Amino acid sequence: MILRRISACCVVVLLSACSLGTSGSGSAVATTTKPPATSTTLPSTPNTAIKAWKTYVKSFEVIDVSEVSNGECGARAMMITEGSLTFYWWDGIRWNDDSPQLIGGKGAMPLKVHTHDFTNDGVRDFFVIYEEKKDGPTYGAFFGYPWSGSVCEWRWMDIDNGTRLTQRIDGPEVNQRNGEVFAEGYSSRNWKSFGVYEYQPSSNSFVFREVRKKK
Repeated sequence: MILRRISACCVVVLLSACSLGTSGSGSAVATTTKPPATSTTLPSTPNTAIKAWKTYVKSFEVIDVSEVSNGECGARAMMITEGSLTFYWWDGIRWNDDSPQLIGGKGAMPLKVHTHDFTNDGVRDFFVIYEEKKDGPTYGAFFGYPWSGSVCEWRWMDIDNGTRLTQRIDGPEVNQRNGEVFAEGYSSRNWKSFGVYEYQPSSNSFVFREVRKKK
């Protein structure tokens, strides 16, 4: 009698489990072992992503590579090869190309990428130096995701150079240790201003602050 009761209970449990799998929309949920192709997947551990990045870049003829940026949106990194700037994200297993967020990249000739927490939010951003033509003037641009707006949407940051709003800095000079970007600002007939670009959360942009004037 006890065995019959146990068997009956098992049948009820099995029938209940089957009904759960077929209720609702009427279709079974597919499962897969492959990570979803989404740029918001978080890394397994920061150290794993860093080690994998150092190995991954060895398979390319690189001009420069960034350090890994770890944050709530996962791990990110940049690579510069001949005439190309590439943006990557870590899905916990491998590094994936996420360059569509660059919206075409910056300049015909990217030269160097600096990695630093330029926005002071605890997550490293990127500053890319590039040329529009060989041996031409150099420019710089900040790439990160702002404090406000869409979560995990990386983009080129706005820059207020004192006269207008843009997304590039002419002739930047970078102090990598302190994460400071200097450049000439507005000018008159007799002098030119020289200053540093600092992130302002209120305007969600980098703003020029004059350090000195030079003739």
